[in-house]
Amino acid sequence: MARSSDKRSRCRGGAAVAAALALAGALALSGTALAAQDELKGGSVVIQLQNSRGMKVKPKSITLPISGGAVDPVDGSGTVQVKGGFKAKRGRSKVQVKITTLTLGANGGQGSVTAKVNKDFVANFGSLTGGTVARIGWGATISNVRATIAGRGAKALNRASRRRSASAKKSARGKVKGGQPLGTIVSITTDPRSVEVLRGGTMTLETDLGGTFASKLPQHCISLLGVSAIPPAEMLLIPVGGFAFPVAGGSAAPDFTAGEVITAGGQTLTKDNGLGTPGACASEGPPAGTELRSAELSVAFDLNSLRAVPTLPDGTVVPRSPLATIDFSIGTRSVDPATKVLTVDNARVQLADLAAGLLNQIFPNESGNPSNDFAAGDLIGTIDLADVKLR
Repeated sequence: MARSSDKRSRCRGGAAVAAALALAGALALSGTALAAQDELKGGSVVIQLQNSRGMKVKPKSITLPISGGAVDPVDGSGTVQVKGGFKAKRGRSKVQVKITTLTLGANGGQGSVTAKVNKDFVANFGSLTGGTVARIGWGATISNVRATIAGRGAKALNRASRRRSASAKKSARGKVKGGQPLGTIVSITTDPRSVEVLRGGTMTLETDLGGTFASKLPQHCISLLGVSAIPPAEMLLIPVGGFAFPVAGGSAAPDFTAGEVITAGGQTLTKDNGLGTPGACASEGPPAGTELRSAELSVAFDLNSLRAVPTLPDGTVVPRSPLATIDFSIGTRSVDPATKVLTVDNARVQLADLAAGLLNQIFPNESGNPSNDFAAGDLIGTIDLADVKLR
């Protein structure tokens, strides 16, 4: 959708709709974990195993697909969930070892291996130390990590082989012991589902004076003067009707299939019975001065949603909740692979069904005309993201 001079004449009251919409999400909650560790959707782990005291392994080299977890692509810390394993032979006894999780320390620090030995899960089957981290694209490659069998792993292997063969101890040069080599993790190559959003950049919410939502606000006793910004968010002079929110963090997939960009500050929406509102507002509830605060507005790509952390009129703080739907097919969005800068331009924002129902309950329509009730699909305006840097 092309920009026009109309956007520069939009009312600032319409731009505050996100504050009211935050209340609407109280019954439709979902969470997004934010951290420096990037959630993984794939990748692989290559391990070179070696024989050691009392134990022979087969095969010597295994490649395990990554099925989940989260890893910091800079320092290499995090967890990697994998599928696959190897057979350990002790005397005549063979034990199936399935590796399930690698826990990695930062910058080659202490880590651990979780495995299933036959039918038993062993939380600290092995220990991991050392290794180097190199950034590759959006993910990372962690190389040359030394793996040893931990005390619990040794006990599990000895117990499993003892059950399988009473003569294993005599025929296998003694028991497996903690601290003996397991092998080397040649490489852990990660494919992240989303990557960290760095602090910086701006989200701009521009409301449409001619949109259905903005035109209904006064009928619910909210005038232009009932709108304000929660710092560090700012109300813009140009375009009129715009609010700017500094990006505080979050995550985003380079292909926009996952992640959520979180901003700082917010908006306050106050029932003021001011200019343009019906006369009935003065005698009908809620009382003048009723205030809704909406903080940390966010753009959730996988949900196609504008969300926030609302504070209800009674002071209750509700977990992050959906405010409205975002139609990314309107406008453009892109990520520059060279600069790792994410941009969204002119995406359309429309009121969601649940939000419409709850807003009508909290801020009743005092116009006497049912067509002024908030409704799903009411056009709010557009949203932009500029200079958002991915790590």
